[in-house]
Amino acid sequence: MAGEAVLSAFMQVLFEKLAVAALDEYKSLRNTKKELRSLRNTLSSIQDLLEDAENKQVKEKQVRRWLMKLKDVAYDIDDLLDEYTAATPRPKVTRHLLTCNFCVNEALLTSKIARKIKGINKRLENIFRERDVLGLQVLGRRIEIEIENEIEERPQTSSLVDGSHVFGREQDKENVVKLLLTSSEGLGFNNRRKVVILPVVGMGGLGKTTLTQLVYNDSRVKEHFQLRMWVCVSENFDERKLTRETLEGTLVDYNHNNSNHSTTTTTTTTTNMNMLQEDLFKRLKGKRFLLVLDDVWNEDHQRWQRYYAALTAGDIGSKIMVTTQNENVGRIMGGLPAYHLKPLSDHDCWSVFRNCAFVDGNSSGHPKLEEIGKEIVKNLKGFPLAAKALGSLLYSKLDENDWKNILRSEIWELQPDQNNNILPALRLSYKHLSPNLKQCFAFCAVFHKDYVFEKDNLVQMWMALGFIQPQGRKSMEDIGNGYLDDLVSRSFFEAQNGSYFMHDAIHELARSVAAMECVRLEDGWQNTTFSKKARHSSFSCSNTMDTSFEQFYGFKSLRTLLVLEGYKSRTRPIPNDLFLKLKFLRVLDLQRRDIDKLPSSIENLQQLRYLCLSRTGIKALPSSLTRLCGLQTLKLKYCTELSHLPVDVTNLINLRHLEVNSSLILDIARIGKLAHLQKLAEFLVRRSNGFRITELKHMAELRGHLRISGLENVTSGDEAVEAMLSAKSSLSSLELVWCNESLMDGQSIQQDVLRGLHPHVELRELIIKGYSGFRFPGWLGSSSLSSLHTIQLSNCNKCMLLPPLGQLPFLKRLDIDGLQAVTHIGQEILGQGEIMGFPSLNVLVLQDMTYLEEWSVAEGQIVLPCITEIQVSECPKLRRLPPVPPTVNRLTISEVGVNCLPQLKKTSANTTSTALSSLYVHECSSLKSLSNGLLSQELNSLRELTIANCEELVSLPMDGFKPLVSLTNLHIYNCPKLKCGLPEATDLLPESLEDLRISSCSTELINPMLKCLSCLTSLTHLNLTDCSQLSHFPEEAQLPNMLKFLVFWNCVKLWRLPPLLHVSGLESLVISNCPLVSCLPEEGLPAELQELCINGCPLLIDLLEDDSGREWAKIAPVSKVEIDHVRRAGMDGKAAFGSIKWRLGTRS
Repeated sequence: MAGEAVLSAFMQVLFEKLAVAALDEYKSLRNTKKELRSLRNTLSSIQDLLEDAENKQVKEKQVRRWLMKLKDVAYDIDDLLDEYTAATPRPKVTRHLLTCNFCVNEALLTSKIARKIKGINKRLENIFRERDVLGLQVLGRRIEIEIENEIEERPQTSSLVDGSHVFGREQDKENVVKLLLTSSEGLGFNNRRKVVILPVVGMGGLGKTTLTQLVYNDSRVKEHFQLRMWVCVSENFDERKLTRETLEGTLVDYNHNNSNHSTTTTTTTTTNMNMLQEDLFKRLKGKRFLLVLDDVWNEDHQRWQRYYAALTAGDIGSKIMVTTQNENVGRIMGGLPAYHLKPLSDHDCWSVFRNCAFVDGNSSGHPKLEEIGKEIVKNLKGFPLAAKALGSLLYSKLDENDWKNILRSEIWELQPDQNNNILPALRLSYKHLSPNLKQCFAFCAVFHKDYVFEKDNLVQMWMALGFIQPQGRKSMEDIGNGYLDDLVSRSFFEAQNGSYFMHDAIHELARSVAAMECVRLEDGWQNTTFSKKARHSSFSCSNTMDTSFEQFYGFKSLRTLLVLEGYKSRTRPIPNDLFLKLKFLRVLDLQRRDIDKLPSSIENLQQLRYLCLSRTGIKALPSSLTRLCGLQTLKLKYCTELSHLPVDVTNLINLRHLEVNSSLILDIARIGKLAHLQKLAEFLVRRSNGFRITELKHMAELRGHLRISGLENVTSGDEAVEAMLSAKSSLSSLELVWCNESLMDGQSIQQDVLRGLHPHVELRELIIKGYSGFRFPGWLGSSSLSSLHTIQLSNCNKCMLLPPLGQLPFLKRLDIDGLQAVTHIGQEILGQGEIMGFPSLNVLVLQDMTYLEEWSVAEGQIVLPCITEIQVSECPKLRRLPPVPPTVNRLTISEVGVNCLPQLKKTSANTTSTALSSLYVHECSSLKSLSNGLLSQELNSLRELTIANCEELVSLPMDGFKPLVSLTNLHIYNCPKLKCGLPEATDLLPESLEDLRISSCSTELINPMLKCLSCLTSLTHLNLTDCSQLSHFPEEAQLPNMLKFLVFWNCVKLWRLPPLLHVSGLESLVISNCPLVSCLPEEGLPAELQELCINGCPLLIDLLEDDSGREWAKIAPVSKVEIDHVRRAGMDGKAAFGSIKWRLGTRS
């Protein structure tokens, strides 16, 4: 029966809350200890009856009513516990942080709760007494046997399939077959890994078994494997049973090397696990086998290992293919990453549906039914099981009304007698979830289909509803993230671009198990009957009707109220008594732009833990909001009218998430009282009370990124130590910023301050800006920060020596920017000891080092072994760079005072092989020649080369660019003195070149390059810009046939274009600001030309005025033409010409 599973899960979680260990949180309820123990005992007795009741409720109304009463009491217990928790400060936090003068008197609270506990106990005892009348029993082992029998009765799959009835899995089949036929080495395993496991993952009914059957019976697979076995595992992972069934699968041994298939038989009647494993090991030994394990649920690694032991006997290349709904199953087995099966396209889903709905799958004689059927299929979202079920339901039915009824109905609500086996196929996945996960999943039924979930929002709601309980030192956010990841791995959610969504079938499963727990109110919902006992409700309004909150008055048990969408509708003011009636709300989301006021009665929601007012027009929050001691999440994003927060917002002592404009957070005085806050984007230190750095002392749970600015206002090292950054273990990124140098107390004090800001050892990113001390503290670069991955030192203008950062074992990126006092970089940055020389660094950036004169590395020293990118810029006094490590694939040298490029560093084999693929040289005013350094060495991997604004550069490499055999992109900009200097111009450029761009260079470079063009068979882009001396193409220059894009830009002396008719691949031609060009090429333009732009060419445009002239005839076939920046598509006929003529007239 729908909904009972939620009760089971809820009861189990509630029982855990009442466990003896958990009663410490309620220890002040000393006078109620006996009542609490009685409550727990009675609840335990009822829990034992729950399975029997859930089985009987399908047929017995009295049992169903009994369960509803039980559910009401269970929720009341939970409300009671939450009421006490919300009103009582947490004892773990320092007392001065918990001052909450508005909290109720503890004695009165204890008395009130004690009375409620007694009342609940009586109700619970009455419910328990009804067990005999209803015939409820403790099922115990009987239920386990029934479950096992149910498992045994589930249909067993086989390897046989009718491939003619399978649609849309051709590519999946090819992908999987390729994986099976690929060697272990080709899949990334060494030859010692003889057996490789391939998990195929997807939600129930998606076609995993069908795909596996297709693969299993593929002729290539049959030929490749000496032995194939198929075992249907299902829920009960019995190692002995599986070993026996696998052994039976070996009885027919197909040896592809022998045309006569031999059959051997053996007895498998033994139940001895050791004998079965030994026999299976012998039969598999030396054979390359394929084993399919279909429908696996087991997550017990030890059980898997016990079964797997015999399978290791297989020969190299053996594969085990596992189908499962749970990605974790594949993980515990090891092997390849899971192959995720996706839903079918609408086209393929229609093929499945049509094959089941029409005789012989032929719908051609029923066009109207075909039209309706395709609309039905769109609603299935590529779910083949649903397509089969509905197609079979409509088989041979030719009445359009039958089809329209299915189209209008929720297909997931069809009765079992209508061949609906969709939800049972999915409900099995739900059965395998833990109670906490069941609650988390079922809650999602409150959202509409296709809702896009954000991870943080969903986890915060789960926390607010009590679905997530603390576990040791692990934060509730981490637990919740783990829950969502688990649900993703089990195919309940799909991740996409950082967000999550549910397939329609999974969403309907959530609706099925949640039943009346979750109510979605849609447009016109007033005409529908809903359970007033619903606990979670959402409202979506897409029309222009008013949204009135009075309609929620009857739902007094609500724990969740979400007002979604409604961009067209108008929202009436929130009535003051709404929060008097919905006093059990834990989650309240009101994202409507026309909500501009929150009533002061919000303080009545003492159990509220999640409040979202983002995107509202709210101007001010009522001060009563600060009395919600239990509030965990407050969202105020994009509230553009909100100018300030309540003065006492720090009374929200349990607040974990405050999402609001950062400027408003900066103005919160004594923010340190929010000791549970998880994220704080920035803290601005001031010298006034409530804003000193000591406010951070108790904020030990901060995580993610923290920026601390205004550090010039910290007056001593002792004050800095009090921030206790070393205790903030969850911070991953820390930014320390000094903003105003004029307020700094002196270099020695600043050094003491930075020394006192020692971060936690687990920190991964550190940014220091504006620091004015002479030296960095000893902790920077020491082994105490071994987890650092990224360091940025910026505008630390007085530091003369860099810290020994090379000792950090896992540092991946280092940015040093604006350290003006540093004149040399040498051994001091590399460090000393066992770890040195930046063993893991990938990216190094040196920027704006005005006085840096030397960067040296001792010859033979192992430095930067993993570096892949180096950027050196704005270092005008740096005359020489050290040799470039062979691992670098991207090198940028910009505004550096070098007179030649660096050399390649020789490898241990004394060679100069390199991974360098991109080289950018910009504004190096002292660089005169490329004949020495990098470009004179073998750069066989170089693909991109850009040389720009090197105005003193004169000579090319001695052999030109020809030796750069992999070069595809060559860009030379503003190098006016650069000349070719080679005797044969044809040896200048490599044949691999695809993109050539030249700008502001002399004809002594341009003409030799143009003469090479005919040899550049791969060239697709040619761009000539600001070539002021180029008047025409040399006679020897011929554009390659496959050129696609040709640009002449600001070539003011160009008067004649090169021949283009033979350039059959040309797609785009741009001629801009070439005032002397008076005509297009004599022979015309290539027929394939798609786009032509002519701008700033007055002589040529004047000729286009004559629509019967030769120039007009040349451009008429081009589909897209732009003339003087006015684009016309389809330049055919006089209407288009008229627009050109009009513009010519206005121009003159």
